[in-house]
Amino acid sequence: MKKAIILALLLTLTHTTFAEQQGVFLRFYRKNKAENTRDVNRSRMLLPIEVVYDSDTHKISVIGNDTMEAEVFLYSADGALENYSSTLNTDFTVLAPGTYTILIQGDGWNAEGEVEVQ
Repeated sequence: MKKAIILALLLTLTHTTFAEQQGVFLRFYRKNKAENTRDVNRSRMLLPIEVVYDSDTHKISVIGNDTMEAEVFLYSADGALENYSSTLNTDFTVLAPGTYTILIQGDGWNAEGEVEVQ
């Protein structure tokens, strides 16, 4: 009985900290071509891209398929370009609090999302 109580106390006193990560919602857009202005495509775009912000390391990670070619731009709340990567799989370190916008540009599509850094 004493062992169970001691074990329960140890488990309640031991606090493990995990890095808090939050996913970033991305909105995908097709780029319109001038010759196809009359065509309407209402299907939703689904691309294998994930953006995650880790509040412990202050990193924004953009993760995607290695075969996809895209450029990644990071803008501050006032619209100034903070960082850039010519490849899809990249990490950005942000230290100043605020709202950051991520713009991912591929061939024929764009993706945009916002990250709140505190």
